[in-house]
Amino acid sequence: MRRGTTLLRTLRTERFERTQVCARRRPRSRVVALTASVALAGCGGSAHLSEPLARWLSYTARSKSVTLTLVPGANNAFNGFNFNGYGRGAVLVRVPRGWRVTVRCRNDVSGHRHSCAFVKGANATAPVFAGAASPDPQLGLPPGRSARFSFVATRPGSYRIACLVPEHELMGMWDVFEISSSRLPSVTLLRSYPGEP
Repeated sequence: MRRGTTLLRTLRTERFERTQVCARRRPRSRVVALTASVALAGCGGSAHLSEPLARWLSYTARSKSVTLTLVPGANNAFNGFNFNGYGRGAVLVRVPRGWRVTVRCRNDVSGHRHSCAFVKGANATAPVFAGAASPDPQLGLPPGRSARFSFVATRPGSYRIACLVPEHELMGMWDVFEISSSRLPSVTLLRSYPGEP
């Protein structure tokens, strides 16, 4: 067996099953380039970068309103189980108590059903606030669809932004939402994971 073919087979994981198409014999210099592109984009998969944190939200202090844009499955981070390219609690969205939160859930990148919901803790199946989820969150939005929903951040505490389609949260599709006494909304990177964007 040739060294280049062995290298590609070693890289094959659940995340890169599509590399079978790429596993033909190639000259060594092309194997290195091919390996790098497979690792970054999954051989034809999404090469989208994680959304910059500054683009997650916009707000108007005068009206005490914040708009949060969530793109489920924005890229291949966490095998596509992410919001805006982040998951497993990597991002904290902090909103002041009493502010109105409007969420735009855009399932326009992923080829799978996803939802956006604000829940109390791990594996919760219902939104923590009235109106704090996209329609039918356990079924999810079909690919190419978007939803807008709104709620008031009334109870201080830590919550999760999660996809309620079964098994998605377990796969890492969640981040942190906090209602606090802060003066203005913010988005903070809490942690990064090796090998993830």
